[in-house]
Amino acid sequence: MSISPQAIRMVYAACLAGAAFNHARILLGHGLWWDYGGVHPFYAAFWTSLTFFDALAVLLLLARPRAGVALTALIIVADVLVNTTAALAYRFDLPSFAAQCGFLFFVLATVTRAWHGCAPADSATLQH
Repeated sequence: MSISPQAIRMVYAACLAGAAFNHARILLGHGLWWDYGGVHPFYAAFWTSLTFFDALAVLLLLARPRAGVALTALIIVADVLVNTTAALAYRFDLPSFAAQCGFLFFVLATVTRAWHGCAPADSATLQH
């Protein structure tokens, strides 16, 4: 039994919606310019930006699936890379990092199926 491309995209959307919710909770609790306890401004800006990029990816997965799949892959690859470097410089939150790595592996294992399961852009919109 294989998972459908639509189901894959819904898993992506559910994971990203949960992440966006967590980032939004942080923003509501600490404000837009919180420094996450004194981390380098790059990390703080990146993590804050995920509030918006995660939500955008969810919307794109529903409205423009190929753009959503591409943004999902970009987000999770960047997130794991950034969090790996942050863990080396600061503290390591193993449960969160493990969840992100699990999502990364799922995305890498399914992204081709998710992409090819999307309808290509309407050819009428590509012509003038």
